[in-house]
Amino acid sequence: MTTTTHATLGAVIGVATGSIWIAFLAGFISHFLIDIIPHGDREMYDNHTSSKPSRKQERKAFRFVTIDALVAIIVLALMFAFSEHTVNAVISAGIIGSILPDLIVVIQDTWNVKSLQWFHKLHFFFHNMISNKFGDIRLRSALVAQLIFVVALQRYF
Repeated sequence: MTTTTHATLGAVIGVATGSIWIAFLAGFISHFLIDIIPHGDREMYDNHTSSKPSRKQERKAFRFVTIDALVAIIVLALMFAFSEHTVNAVISAGIIGSILPDLIVVIQDTWNVKSLQWFHKLHFFFHNMISNKFGDIRLRSALVAQLIFVVALQRYF
């Protein structure tokens, strides 16, 4: 899933729970649960982490992550700007919990932190649970589905 999808769901979880710790934990768990749904980025990640990714593969992955981060910031800023909810620690905890698993994976991938290898395996157990059996879907289709999901979540914010 995109950071935008994870962060939006995390914000909604924060509103729904009203508790910093529950929002963080539920956001964290939600990351794994929605990552089970095939979402079209498996090939890009596999290419990026191959022993010799091409410059084109590296640039594509970098562009995707950068654009996703910018879209997440814009979507969350607009959600907060037009929301009746005051941006508070509970909503922030849900957002942080929901995106933290991907940040931990980036840390492990970048610096090969041995103590995080178990987490990397856990993350990709969920991430590839369905796509290992049935294959991934096209990235474009996954992005459209996630856009619909993010827009649908707006009614709860």
